[in-house]
Amino acid sequence: MSAEFQSIDDQIKASYQSASQVETQARQLEARIAKIDGTKHLIPTRRYGQPVDLAKIRSNLTLTSLIAQDSAELAHFCGIDPGIRHRMDEEKEARALAAQSLAMRTERLRDSNESAAKVREQQLISGINPMTGRFF
Repeated sequence: MSAEFQSIDDQIKASYQSASQVETQARQLEARIAKIDGTKHLIPTRRYGQPVDLAKIRSNLTLTSLIAQDSAELAHFCGIDPGIRHRMDEEKEARALAAQSLAMRTERLRDSNESAAKVREQQLISGINPMTGRFF
């Protein structure tokens, strides 16, 4: 028998090994997607030995959105725009900076209100009407 012709048993074995490798990769990808909350039931069904259909993933808007929000790397692997995650990170950072700025302004106003209250209290103790600035 020449090396060009394989026996049917060798062809069957090679076909099964190939399908097993594809199945292993597909299950790993499905497991990675299933780690994201709410995606387990959205993963498209497939037959044994067939790869995950990334076009079906991209056509499911809910699944696409959840993947893009969770991981830029997985989104890129699935052919989804990974920029969504970057924009979300930028928006989160902008909200954090705005909250920090608001906290700083609030602290400054609190300090000025406290100092104004002390001035009013001191004026009352001294017998000065804080509204008019005159003695009682």
